[in-house]
Amino acid sequence: MTSPRPVLVVGASGYVGSRVAHGLAADGRTVLAAARRPLPDDGGVLPVRYDNAAHLPDAVRAACRAAGVPLPGAVVASIGGWQKGTTLLDEDPERWTATLASHLTAHLDAARVLAPLLEPGDPYVVINGAASREAMAGSGAVSVTGAGLAMLVQVLRLEAEQGDTGAVPGAVRFHELVIDHAVAGDDRNEDPAQTRTPAQVVAALGEVLDAPGAPAVVHV
Repeated sequence: MTSPRPVLVVGASGYVGSRVAHGLAADGRTVLAAARRPLPDDGGVLPVRYDNAAHLPDAVRAACRAAGVPLPGAVVASIGGWQKGTTLLDEDPERWTATLASHLTAHLDAARVLAPLLEPGDPYVVINGAASREAMAGSGAVSVTGAGLAMLVQVLRLEAEQGDTGAVPGAVRFHELVIDHAVAGDDRNEDPAQTRTPAQVVAALGEVLDAPGAPAVVHV
């Protein structure tokens, strides 16, 4: 059963994030769409504009007050993105550092400030990609940060469950949703062998959001 509390989608201006936000809204959920870039006011989602992670909780609270809705009951983090370039040994050091920040550190920054908005048992779902499990030449930085992101979610889940003094019943539940193939319609993918539609991603995500016993890692 769909919760009346909104779902907060972070990274809602990206290719996957925007489709996730609108797909969840089409399923009848109230969706807060957070992004650093302006979002079109199409009435399907409630936009949340922020400039850095530290300001995100206040932006979420303000958007909820303005719309007359409660604080979110779930977070979906679709942060980072796909990129292809040179080999790792030839990677520009500044570009490497920027990818670490945007694809890995940004997830930790978001979790630090958003998990406290959730109640015990609420889901926090991180979207990851195929490069996290498969080494991809020319996209080494994405593969490395994706693998690190998978471990980051595992540690967050373990620490939420254990707390400081042992198991904490009803802690925020962290999940990783791995999209194992290219998302259909994204022209950055060069002749992919298989694709997943945005609808398939949204359907898998919905199952994680609504099932307290959902696996820690879900593949689609």
